[in-house]
Amino acid sequence: MEIKPINLTISPERERAKAGSPGFLDELSKFIHWVNQEQQKAEAIKDAVLKGADIPLHQMVVEFEKASIALNLLIQVRNKLVEAFQELNRMQV
Repeated sequence: MEIKPINLTISPERERAKAGSPGFLDELSKFIHWVNQEQQKAEAIKDAVLKGADIPLHQMVVEFEKASIALNLLIQVRNKLVEAFQELNRMQV
């Protein structure tokens, strides 16, 4: 019976990570940056309207809704991640 070292069972995962494929943290970071951009666009439109810029009402409402939906989606993702973390902590090994 041959005993294999632990690093051999992990190596395929390491090779995939070295190959440059995006991981969960990369995707989460991109998502957070996208939400931030949506919030900044809505803030910029709000500031422009308050300064008297001629921005159509429908464009303002659409940008505000996009920012709101993006933020709500981020909150739901956070809630699911916290829920998953709590579930992992409850598991007995």
